Order: sequence, then structure tokens, then C-alpha cells
Amino acid sequence: MLLSNYHMHCHYCDGKGAPKEMVDKAVSLGFKSVGFSSHAPLPFGNDFCMLAENLEAYIADIKQQKDRSDIDVYLGLEIDFIVGLTAPSDTKWDAYPLDYKIGSVHTLDAPNERYSMLSVDGPHDELKVLLDEVHNGSARSMIEVYYQRVRELCEAGGFDILGHYDLVKKHNKALAFFDEQDSWYQEIAIATLDAVAKAGVILEVNYGGMLRGATDDVYPSPWLLKHAKAKNIPVQINADAHAPHHLGVYHEKCREILLEAGYQQQRILLDGKWQDVSIL
Repeated sequence: MLLSNYHMHCHYCDGKGAPKEMVDKAVSLGFKSVGFSSHAPLPFGNDFCMLAENLEAYIADIKQQKDRSDIDVYLGLEIDFIVGLTAPSDTKWDAYPLDYKIGSVHTLDAPNERYSMLSVDGPHDELKVLLDEVHNGSARSMIEVYYQRVRELCEAGGFDILGHYDLVKKHNKALAFFDEQDSWYQEIAIATLDAVAKAGVILEVNYGGMLRGATDDVYPSPWLLKHAKAKNIPVQINADAHAPHHLGVYHEKCREILLEAGYQQQRILLDGKWQDVSIL
């Protein structure tokens, strides 16, 4: 299988390691193509995004890596979708020489002025505030809003790759606040795939939750990938790497999951264009 990865963070946001370190590690593992997707700046304080004043330096640094002859390197951003605040479709991103954009939903509305936003993948205490104070202890209510935001992101468009589709499950292993086998959950998660298919974006198979021990499987769950295949949604294996040693850890595991779901190809950025390559 040709090795590639387009969900990759470095020290410009919440990752560790300089861009060159990330690329050097990818080359040592035999990767043919990689892309950087640092978290784009947000209009409120947080501890995971790049600062706006560092965006130009980030672009310049990645451009240096793009000059390498031993691997394809691409410039991207992971851009949050937050209603009324920021979206991958915002025209301001057109000012930057991006090769691609990842669109993601990390945060939902907060209960009061104490919080700018609350993250579904932040600390346990933050999720508990979101669940208990905003949604009155109803996991179903919170999850319905999460998938509504994913649908709105897909409808707004302006991005190439959909980040960690079912990120809302990240803390479920630890907190057990819902059951993925419940019919109401499966109906919502499967129905939302229609918006992904209509948008024509790539659904990433993201093993970041496994890297951090938060989940036992990928985003999206293997049973959801079978439904994605039935809807002809293209996929792509990504580490969601936040350090050089994250690269390649579960690529083979993801390949096995995709084959089991019926996929034989993934869609990657190679030689300057999106193309489907075999995973057989």
C-alpha cells in the first residue's frame, strides 16, 4: 500500500515537532506523500489552534518542505466549522496558497459567558459541562446537535477532507454516555453520511483516537465505513499525527478495516492531483 497522510499537526498549533522533523520521519517510514493541516486560528482564546500572527510563518515553513525531492509535501489547514464564527467556506482562506482544507467539528455552543465554546474532544470535565449544563444530561440531544453541525459543514462546503466524522464518541470509552448500537444513534450517524456523499468530500479514516488510547477503533467506526462504501463515499487513511512518532502506527490496521468494509482504494493527493490508489 502506498503510504500517505494529510492530517498532520506540528509545533505551530498543538502538535510537537518542527515540520522538517515530521517530514523526515515520514520519509524514513517510506511515505510518498504528506500534508500539513495545522489548526487554523479561531476568533477566541484556546489551547489547540495556531495563533493568527504565526500563519504566514507556518506557510513559509511548509513551503520549504515542499521543495524536497524525496517526498510530496502539501500545505493545508484544519478549519473548524462554528456557526456564525468560522468555516472552511469563508472567503478569507482564499488569500492563502492552500493545497487542501480539512473541515472539522470540534466544538458546540457553550451554556454561558464562562465559555467561548465547549469541545466534544476536550477534557472530560469540559464534555461533562456540555452534556450536563447545555443538554441537561441528554447524550442524544448533544449528539443530535453534533451531527447537525456536521451536516451544516458539508452543506456549506469549501473543504476537501471531512475530519474525524464521529469525533463525538471520543470520550465514550471512558465515560460511557451512550451506546453506539442504539438504533437512534445509528440512524443519525448513517443519515448524516448522505450529506457527506452529496458534498463530494473525502471521508478520512482517522486513527488519532487509537493513538491516544481514547478509542479502540477509528473515526468513523468500522460499521459506519460499510455504510459509507454503500454510498460511494471516497476515503483516505490519516493518522491525525501530533508528533513524528504518530506517523504510520495504525496504517496497516486501517487498511484491514477498509478492506473489510469493501473498499479497495483510497483517495490521496499525489503528483499535485487527487487520485484513487489501490490499498490491495
